[in-house]
Amino acid sequence: MSVKRRREPSSIDTQLVEIFEDLANESEEIRIKAASALLSKFSGENDSTQGQLVRVVKRLIRGLCSGRKAARVGFSVALTELLSQQWPQSHVNGGESYQIPDLIDNLVKQTETTGKISGQEERDHYFGRLFGAEAFIKSGILFKPDLNADVWSRLLDIIYGLAKTKPWLREECGWILYSACDILKDGDWNPSFIEALVERLCQVGLAKTPEGIAIWLKARIDFPGANLPGNVWRGENPLHKKELSRLAKILKGTPVGEDAKESNGEVTQKGSWSSKLHFVWMVLFTELANPSPATSSVGASKTVTFGQFWKEAVDDQLFAQTASEERKYWGLSLFQQLWSIAPAVCLEKLFTRNFIRCLINQLASNERYLNRAAEKTVKVIFKRIEMEPSAAYAALSGLASPNLNISFDQASQTKTVDRLFMLADDGSLRRFVPELCSKLLHPGVQDERAATVIRRMIADQLIVLLKSRQSRITTEDDSSPDVNFIIDAVSQAFVTCSYFLVGAVRSDRPDLPNPPVSTETQDMLRTRVTSWLSLAIGTFPHPARFAHRIVHTIHTGHSNAALQPTIDLNGRMGKQMAATWEVLKSVHRKVEAQTHSNKDGFLEAFELLYSLTILQVYNGDADAVSMLDELSSCYDTLIKHRQTSDQRGSEGLVEILLGLAAKPSKLFRRSVQQVFTTFTSDINHNGLRSMFEVLETEETVAGQNGMFEEEDGGSVASNAASDIGSDVEELETVDIDGADSSPESDEDNEESDFSTDEAGVEEGQEEELAAFNQKLAQALKTKPANAAVGAASDEDSSDEDMDDEQMEALDEHIANIFKGREKAASKKRQNKLAKETVVNFKRRVLELLEIYIKQQLYNPLALSLLLPLLTVIRTTRSTLVSGKACALVQDFNKKCKRKELPDTYNKPEVLQLLKDVHEEVMREGSNVHSSACSKASLLLVKVLVAHNSDNLREAKEVYSRTQTAMAKGKYQSGKKAFVDEWLMWLREYERMPR
Repeated sequence: MSVKRRREPSSIDTQLVEIFEDLANESEEIRIKAASALLSKFSGENDSTQGQLVRVVKRLIRGLCSGRKAARVGFSVALTELLSQQWPQSHVNGGESYQIPDLIDNLVKQTETTGKISGQEERDHYFGRLFGAEAFIKSGILFKPDLNADVWSRLLDIIYGLAKTKPWLREECGWILYSACDILKDGDWNPSFIEALVERLCQVGLAKTPEGIAIWLKARIDFPGANLPGNVWRGENPLHKKELSRLAKILKGTPVGEDAKESNGEVTQKGSWSSKLHFVWMVLFTELANPSPATSSVGASKTVTFGQFWKEAVDDQLFAQTASEERKYWGLSLFQQLWSIAPAVCLEKLFTRNFIRCLINQLASNERYLNRAAEKTVKVIFKRIEMEPSAAYAALSGLASPNLNISFDQASQTKTVDRLFMLADDGSLRRFVPELCSKLLHPGVQDERAATVIRRMIADQLIVLLKSRQSRITTEDDSSPDVNFIIDAVSQAFVTCSYFLVGAVRSDRPDLPNPPVSTETQDMLRTRVTSWLSLAIGTFPHPARFAHRIVHTIHTGHSNAALQPTIDLNGRMGKQMAATWEVLKSVHRKVEAQTHSNKDGFLEAFELLYSLTILQVYNGDADAVSMLDELSSCYDTLIKHRQTSDQRGSEGLVEILLGLAAKPSKLFRRSVQQVFTTFTSDINHNGLRSMFEVLETEETVAGQNGMFEEEDGGSVASNAASDIGSDVEELETVDIDGADSSPESDEDNEESDFSTDEAGVEEGQEEELAAFNQKLAQALKTKPANAAVGAASDEDSSDEDMDDEQMEALDEHIANIFKGREKAASKKRQNKLAKETVVNFKRRVLELLEIYIKQQLYNPLALSLLLPLLTVIRTTRSTLVSGKACALVQDFNKKCKRKELPDTYNKPEVLQLLKDVHEEVMREGSNVHSSACSKASLLLVKVLVAHNSDNLREAKEVYSRTQTAMAKGKYQSGKKAFVDEWLMWLREYERMPR
């Protein structure tokens, strides 16, 4: 039972009461001020007696057992400083006999737990004893030369006793003793103190615990001359290779050796789990990352390395498949700490197989127990790389390692590797890319299907890498050595695997694929090549350089005797390719000789066209061979004889560009747009006429066959259906009635068109199904399937009335009926596919016309675009085409303001064009068509009036005739807006100052 203390009759020091109250305050600043005030009371300037100091010390020790606010922390700090600064002086000056052993006795007495007390009170007393022992150690009063060694042993018994009897205090006890080693080292005290500490550690059976390992290592490192107990660790080093297995089990929390036998007796294992990492982990990894002479004295060959310890103690223990979620959490926390502080040479060792598997599993779903911990791990990785980009190689070699044989991002459903590629510096990628390329050539498996899967994964990673660099490529650094090295390495690997065959597998040639690349993989890699070039054309400032690099790599490979090209370039084709290469080499030399500030866009455009056409030849495109002749003719006309020749070469160039635009490929779409932008000023009326012919094409099978000159009804779209890869653009889905279901179309039009088309399709399907049922019923001599049941007659029409010959004839007849239906369905699909092909081709042409309008706004030839655009708006059955064409007309009219009109014009031609537009508006068309005609008409009027205001009279006459025709009813009701917009424009024009 606790006994009430009698209040002493002496007067109460109110200042001390306030100080003790402030020592328990939760504010750290107030606690520090209170501790300073307490120390000042016992300074030399004040007449404080020995007895007062003893009473204050006793009060502070008693306060350590208080759980009120921050009393334990504040009283501990005050006690430490008071003993450190005032106790030695009081001992020397004499006074009341109260020595250090008396302090320890008082600590034990004040923190005893007797009688019936609650569990919380018991814990408070144990914590008070521990904090008091820590204060004694930190104050340094125990390490005096004239002090009996039994005092130090007495305090060690107190701490070790708590560690043994109260497992939940063991880590705190170990940390206090570990910190005591620093105090002993800084004070240069007698080694006997550290020897007694370690000897007592072994005697109580705590040497082979996490705390014991940390204390032993600390003593071994800081006190190399100390005489430590033998037969505890091999070579007196816990990091000995032969101790690794036992060390891993100890850190995991599994009893080993004598501890396993005594787990129910003397040494009790820690029973509760804490999310906080044990301090021994950082002690061990700090020593492993930077070995001290003391631990390495046993020999480097006998000491575990950083990577060996991580693999055995962390990856195989904390990240094992059978490990608990709590231990995996420890592992993730440990990775986060080490990744932030470990030297660069150790970072690669952290990405072990079990860790990566755990990270993938926890990232894959936000319902996983450690999902947040895994996400934090990824953020920690990014944070260091942002500050130290060179650390990206370690992360890439782990998370995007070719040896994983899986895609980290796909498995974890994240964009982790994508982000790593973006953050990595060129030096890291220069080290990592060759590893990926080597894996592309040598997947490490001989099975063809397994090799195909691995090569596809590596190819996708390389494409992602190149895409991630697009934001970092500028005009200045797209020719840097690191960037060029990366691009050359990727190009070489892709080209070797996709455009060549290997006769015999040779292990002495690491530059040759092993096992041989399958045809499926070659097609896939070629698609990746075009996808990459498409990316380069849409991103890099000089894309022709990258296209040339690809085809040059292929051309160089033809001279390699160990490689066999996938196509035969002998005979006429070989001679033509040789001549083309000479032209391309000449163009490339001229481009490379130019400076960044003085680039000739025409030369770069032809370098790009030549490179892409040659690439098509290597891809086996038969049309590309004939295109080379046309390209050479255009080059001679537009480049070689640019000053003396007329613009007839532009007509052939437009034909070439249209041929490329017809292909459903992002690469050719972007290439055509870039080249067309360069040559808009050289395109004449005949060149534009070729584009208008595409817009006039009927959206049918006949129109498709006429446009592509195919008699069998084949189309570009049918070939596109078999293309694999991201470069192939999907054709917009349009039905035969003319409404598109593309998400790019206007929302309102899409909704209305969809409902109309759906109704039409359902109606057509019902009619077709009814006709089919009727034929089938006639063949079987039964009622149609949709006939009323009551209408069935009692006629006997069963199979029993037919003989074998009749049954065979019936089977043949039914088969013909089904064939006819299948043929009708096939024709319907063919019509739909033909429409999709023509519609998408028209859209590509409209994109080119949009570029022409932007580039040649002041060219009078641009006005010739108006009538074909109005015609296609009226004739097309696709809202996408009509909407795009209408937008071009409106944008053209909007850009042509009062002072931004064509510089020169031919009045009769413009006036005739105005009349043609008015004839166009009188034809039957939609409101979109009428609105576009109005904008085109007003644009032509602005051109006429801008050059001569007297032309307004003739424009009024044209509008007057149109208005008269409308008044006679020769127009649709929606055409009224055409006249209203004209009158509105006329009023505004008459108000403008002249």
